[in-house]
Amino acid sequence: MKIDILQKNYIVRERLAELIEKKVKKLEKYFNKECSCKVVCSANKEKTRFKMEITMASAGKYIRSEVETDNMYANLDICLARIEKQLVKMSGKLVNKMKKSTALKNLAGEMLPEFEFLDELPVFNKPQIVRNKVYDLVAITPEQAIEEMELIGNSFYIFKNKNTGAVNVVYQRREGGYGLIETR
Repeated sequence: MKIDILQKNYIVRERLAELIEKKVKKLEKYFNKECSCKVVCSANKEKTRFKMEITMASAGKYIRSEVETDNMYANLDICLARIEKQLVKMSGKLVNKMKKSTALKNLAGEMLPEFEFLDELPVFNKPQIVRNKVYDLVAITPEQAIEEMELIGNSFYIFKNKNTGAVNVVYQRREGGYGLIETR
């Protein structure tokens, strides 16, 4: 497994880097193909809050977790538990439901002996659409879309880009400002 550790306004000491590599490699058992992992460690300006982002990629699938606390070591454990939960959910389709077995298989179909960061098999509810909206896309600029989004009080707005003719989405970013998603 290829593991890249990036630093943003935070210096990753050798002990933390070794711990990241040791713990992340425990998740290799969930993958049947080559896997890569990117870990981004950052801190706020005052260095009182620390954020860790872990993104794992294999065979076109991406799994990501982001945690912000006052302790980078705690962030690692929380991130990895969240990633393992996502991996279990993703590979849960391979669970033998006919026998009501809780035995879990990795993406290659091999049985997994035990969890690394979870205590028990999480319960997942089937996603359910509870509301459906239909509306016409109007050709407007991204700036006009931001104005529309603010007027209706949503955190995102779908529109047809007047300049490109493509369907786009503008959204509010947690860090402030706006993002634009463009489709091809």
